[in-house]
Order: sequence, then C-alpha cells, then structure tokens
Amino acid sequence: MRSMQCYHQQTNGWSDIGYSFFVTGSDGNLYKGHGWNWVGAHAYGYNSISYGVCFIGDYTSTLPVKSAMDMVQYDFTSCAISAGRLSSYYNLYGHRQADATECPGNTLYHEIQKWEHWESYLP
Repeated sequence: MRSMQCYHQQTNGWSDIGYSFFVTGSDGNLYKGHGWNWVGAHAYGYNSISYGVCFIGDYTSTLPVKSAMDMVQYDFTSCAISAGRLSSYYNLYGHRQADATECPGNTLYHEIQKWEHWESYLP
C-alpha cells in the first residue's frame, strides 16, 4: 500500500492514493483509500461521480480469490447502498474503460462483465 501511495503521489503528483477502496485479492480484506468523503483520482473525468475499488494483484491470467470477489460484488455494494453512498441503480465499469490501462487484468475484466450492473459503455 505504501509503495502504491508513493507512486501515486511522487509519479502522478496526486495528493494521496488514488482509489477510494482496496481489496486484497488473496484474502478479500477491504481497506480504505480516499473512502466515501473525498474525490479519488482513479478514473480521469469520472472521479467526482464514482468510487474506485482496486483489487490488489495481477489478474491478467488469474482471478482474485472468490471471497474477495464476493465481498466487492455483494457485501461492499450492499453496504454502500444501505448507507446511501451508492444508488441501487449504479453502473459497474472496469478501470480500462476510463483510462488507458491494462487494469484490472484481462481475466478479472472478463469476470466483472458477468456481474450485475455491468455496463459496457461509459456515458
């Protein structure tokens, strides 16, 4: 986390780490980045109208553990909706749809396209 924060601050010139939340793809724990109350720097042009959830790891050819994916897909979103932080009509996008990046990796990107609320085109 610290190395990612340093990269975002020193290389990108951001005030802090760019994402709203992080999930460790190996154990499914959720960590706060910018959180709910601050605009992140995760998707240029969409930061003020979105939350960025980063799966930590390389998901080019593998998926995060099921518990990590379930936590984001079900637990996190249900909590966010119940708390009034996320509309129940939210749209889900992959990072590469907003920025020129390989994130979140081909395998994870294809997986999230199967999730409820997936949207293929940004407005």
